[in-house]
Amino acid sequence: MAEEARQSPKFSWDYDVPNTPFWNSLDYRLSRNFLQCYTEAEIAQFDLDETLSVDDKIKCLRTLLENTLAEKGTKVSPKSLHDADYEAWRSLKLGISTMDHFLGNQAEEAATVKEMYENGPEGTKNMSALHNLSAIMEAAGNYSEAERMALEVLPWLEGHEKLGPGSPQALSSMKCLARSTWKQGKFDDANQWIGKCRLQLKQMAEGQFSKYYESEAGMLGNDLDALKKWKEEQGK
Repeated sequence: MAEEARQSPKFSWDYDVPNTPFWNSLDYRLSRNFLQCYTEAEIAQFDLDETLSVDDKIKCLRTLLENTLAEKGTKVSPKSLHDADYEAWRSLKLGISTMDHFLGNQAEEAATVKEMYENGPEGTKNMSALHNLSAIMEAAGNYSEAERMALEVLPWLEGHEKLGPGSPQALSSMKCLARSTWKQGKFDDANQWIGKCRLQLKQMAEGQFSKYYESEAGMLGNDLDALKKWKEEQGK
């Protein structure tokens, strides 16, 4: 994803992560979700130790995010940061949940993303958080819940003015549906979703998101190989 982020056209989720020893050892999504919480001037002030292990780097970044959340909250008190500056609150919560994901703190990640989902802007639900939550439920083995959430969020992704059919996000949701139905033993449903994933890839190759096609096609292939292996191991 880091390479695609540098290519044109640029989308709102693309971020040019610095090409430095500290960031090069970290996953692109982790780096992006941290860096988007800060200005370039703020980032330049951080004293980041490139000799730390990957886990210690992530713990360091998580602490910085927690401190920033607390500091920003204090500045707007007695209002909550959520009400005073929703985008800052959302970005920081997303960053913290991402750090927990890569640290393997599954319960903490799920709790933060649920909080984000329940507390969208102006009393709404945050559907992007529901998209993330479906993947968390799948990773935890809650396949029926993952399926339910992905079915709810997919129409929103496909109808979103900046996303739509052929977007990486819509394809991600369809892959979640394919995996979660497969692992419930609903192989006919899963194969239908796999077929839709292939159609989605075709739309991606021919549309505005074509720069993601090769990496997304590779990930779908890996998913399909893993599902076949899972079925064999389960003796189904």
